[in-house]
Amino acid sequence: MRRSLGIKVAAVAGVALLAAVTLAAPASARKFQMSGNWIIRNGQVFIPLQFALTAGQLGLPAGQMTHFGMGNLSIGTSGALFFPNGPVPGGGGVSAMGSAPATVTLPMNRFVGDFMAGLPLAGVGLAQITTNFGVDAPYQAVNLQKSAGPGAFTWCPTDPLCLDKAGTMRTSDPPQGSGTRNGRLIYKAGANQFGGVMQMGLLRGGVNSRIRAKLGPVTYQVQHVFFGGGPGGLRNLAPGGLGSADNPATEMVYLKAGFATQPLSWAMGKMITQPGPKVTTMNGLTNTGTGPILYSVNGTSVSGVKFQTKTSNYGFAHTTGTIIAQQTQGTGGDDFFTWMGYDKRTALGAGALQTIAGGISFRVNVVGTTPYTSLHRVRMIMGAPIPSMSPAGFAAAGSLLLLAAGYALRRRLR
Repeated sequence: MRRSLGIKVAAVAGVALLAAVTLAAPASARKFQMSGNWIIRNGQVFIPLQFALTAGQLGLPAGQMTHFGMGNLSIGTSGALFFPNGPVPGGGGVSAMGSAPATVTLPMNRFVGDFMAGLPLAGVGLAQITTNFGVDAPYQAVNLQKSAGPGAFTWCPTDPLCLDKAGTMRTSDPPQGSGTRNGRLIYKAGANQFGGVMQMGLLRGGVNSRIRAKLGPVTYQVQHVFFGGGPGGLRNLAPGGLGSADNPATEMVYLKAGFATQPLSWAMGKMITQPGPKVTTMNGLTNTGTGPILYSVNGTSVSGVKFQTKTSNYGFAHTTGTIIAQQTQGTGGDDFFTWMGYDKRTALGAGALQTIAGGISFRVNVVGTTPYTSLHRVRMIMGAPIPSMSPAGFAAAGSLLLLAAGYALRRRLR
């Protein structure tokens, strides 16, 4: 009889514990396991390195160079190629609060990876491209929620005929770029104007190596141009940043001056495995001691760093709506991207969420100013909730342990 009573007491305590655990994650705070990926087209290239289809591959008019983003496109095509890298994979725990739509909170370090690539380029004047990107995002903890995303607006730098989000003509524009209509960014708000600030953190970068004009008896030399993150610390990229239609998020990047080398051996279409000595200002080589190293210097930053290129980046926050990004100068022609976001989650936050952010960059070098469009697409799948235990749950568990210990002790004393 006593044994039966003890079992009943333990069973009741177990039910209490189960109820406490079940109620541990209230409707206002739930945890999910997230998977997904982050696609980055920041400036001239996809990061990690991914090549896009060109106009020639699409059968468009000769001389028209068009790069397309992955996702919903303006022209029927599969978009950019997953070569040599793919998107940045994402994963880990996230949390949600509220409902319909639930707010999503992402801690840092949910999209992380190191991506390296080296490819020979057989184009006119091109030798090879190498990359060594490090990605760590979000740059800081993120809350994506209702009414936090950008509304509907059009941003056209230095174009007085561009209409602002209120539909009226602007009297001034941010002082960047050159010429008229050198870029255009259109935002269409998604349902509930869902979105928010969420920026990519980028480390290191890459080198674009080009054939240098022959000088005297030299058969060939290669000019190395740096791009991407540079030698500094973690960058937070402008797309996805806090800003409004008249005051976008900004980021200024100075890339160190490049140098030229004379490979010991090399053939077009092959990787340079023996870069050889550097070229000097006297058009000699460093191994012969004929002058200092020749650097491609375009200017000096306010901190005294000699740079080859400087880039002014402008961007806006994430949305589940639609973004159209376009520029009409540089990159050998036009860039035209169309990406769409969505929110296909349940009222409490499980399911698929895709947010997008856009921007325009202006790169300045010895040739002039070149605009580039930037688009970021983040796709997240929130899976089954992660079980958690509230303080009440821990208290119930402690009570159950005490009951079990008392019952075991009583049996030993019989």
